[in-house]
Amino acid sequence: MTDQQWEAQNGTLSPSEARARGLCWHCSGKGANWTAFGGVQRKVDCPECRGDGKAKR
Repeated sequence: MTDQQWEAQNGTLSPSEARARGLCWHCSGKGANWTAFGGVQRKVDCPECRGDGKAKR
């Protein structure tokens, strides 16, 4: 998987759209954020919802 494909796993919802659906604004309800740089790919649990994908506020 290329770095671009890896990062494409991140949600595409805006923060307001995610909140309206009851999802975490930071990860769009996916529970994690994907980042890549120089071929190093990382999946990091969302710090806002702690990985459950649900809105906290």
